[in-house]
Amino acid sequence: MPYDIPDKLIHLDTTVTNFDILKDAKERRIYLTYEILALDDDEYRTGELSHLGQVVKFIFDCNREDKDLPSAERKPIKIYINSPGGDLSEGFPLVSTIELSKTPVYTINIGQWSSMSFYIGITGHKRFSLPNMTFLLHDGYAGHFGSTNKVQDRAKFEERLETEVIKEHVLKHSNMSSAEYDALARVEYYMLPDDALRHGFIDKIVTDINEIL
Repeated sequence: MPYDIPDKLIHLDTTVTNFDILKDAKERRIYLTYEILALDDDEYRTGELSHLGQVVKFIFDCNREDKDLPSAERKPIKIYINSPGGDLSEGFPLVSTIELSKTPVYTINIGQWSSMSFYIGITGHKRFSLPNMTFLLHDGYAGHFGSTNKVQDRAKFEERLETEVIKEHVLKHSNMSSAEYDALARVEYYMLPDDALRHGFIDKIVTDINEIL
């Protein structure tokens, strides 16, 4: 039975964002081509869900549709990513959803995987990159306002997030060692596809476009 997706998840306002879910939804193709902003940025919301919330729902719905099928027989979801990254609290629900999905989720770099979009991209069950794309691993940016105690509390939490969530996620989805991560995460570590392949962040550099259609 063809996948049924509500119109509001298909016809997004392109004046607000470049994000889109292809109208041929039965093919399970999603484009993630925008900055990942926090949920409370109302100008980047469509309907009742944030844009990444729509992707999470899409993956849930596909798993619901496929629940009686073995994973090997399920039609993969393909997420084409070209994003400068953004908010961690908005991005990691998608990371966790991809990890838990029994329906395969493939991620494809069609421009850049940077910061939060890098963490999303490396989570795919199969991960691809077009030639000459870019990847960025770094420790992100923080700006804190408020009382000294509140700033310190936030800094402590972000330190835990960096060591207990982000670092473990990167090591889980690569062949990078803990020492390598510690040396690189404090800098702007840019990579080309050959570098990403060497570190195990992707599985294949695309040489035939039919591999990712």
